[in-house]
Amino acid sequence: MTSDPLKAIEDLTKEVNDHIDKQGRGVFKRYPVTFALLATFGVTAVGSGLKAILDKVFIFKENPILLVFIGVLVLMFTGSLFKKLNK
Repeated sequence: MTSDPLKAIEDLTKEVNDHIDKQGRGVFKRYPVTFALLATFGVTAVGSGLKAILDKVFIFKENPILLVFIGVLVLMFTGSLFKKLNK
């Protein structure tokens, strides 16, 4: 076992995903439209929920450009983090 806890978690996650992929592959092939609709609903529900939460935050409601700016900063940060961790 490695001494890096993040590597151990990634390895465990990969094993779980591989196991679930083998078990669930048949279900996804049999009912692709059902799972596509459920996934679409889930993504839409999360997006609508986040929008409702952000609409209640006064500073974002009054200054939507600030929300866009913060969103761009978060995307830039995650992109640079991905590049650094991918090396």
